[in-house]
Amino acid sequence: MKKVFSTVFFSLPLLCFAAQSDLEIKADKLRNAAMSEFEKNQNQRAALQLNAQALRITRHLPETSWRTVENYDDAGLYYYESGKWKASAQHQAIAVLLACGVPENAAMFATYVKRLGFAFSKYRPQEDFAPIAANPLILLQDIRLNMRSNFDLRRRYFKTIKVNAENGDQTHSYRYQLRANTLPASCYLADPNPTAESPELRKTE
Repeated sequence: MKKVFSTVFFSLPLLCFAAQSDLEIKADKLRNAAMSEFEKNQNQRAALQLNAQALRITRHLPETSWRTVENYDDAGLYYYESGKWKASAQHQAIAVLLACGVPENAAMFATYVKRLGFAFSKYRPQEDFAPIAANPLILLQDIRLNMRSNFDLRRRYFKTIKVNAENGDQTHSYRYQLRANTLPASCYLADPNPTAESPELRKTE
């Protein structure tokens, strides 16, 4: 019995790794298919549908994974080309906030912020984007963008608080409180390998 338990116990990390690897493969296929629909067929609707499927899969990966970030960044592009400025700004903002202060995303971070600036120039043309570019974390308290409604941002930055129903009502509500200890000191990190370029990061300006 002890031998069987030991075998199962030491097999768990391998099973977890295999499961994550499968998720990454599925996410990559969907992301590439979405970009193909966008670039080759100019079909933003199909691209967004595939992108939504990819985001459902990356919910099972770390929220700061470059795969998760790239899918939000891609969605920002698809909405932008569809003329949906607020949706574009929301998804680009999510990409920026998830990538904020994460070494894995340092090489692309400035590019994500630049793309967010493009979306904001359409969504809020009268507003100065410079304060956001300098400190993207202020977006977490942007009421109009409603960042706390996003699942992946809640995973990283917010605490979920259940509000008990009143007067015998069986329904409950939830509110989300920002966890200050999750905020990086800065979103901007030095690129550890500035000459390297990931083949996955394929968009051009």
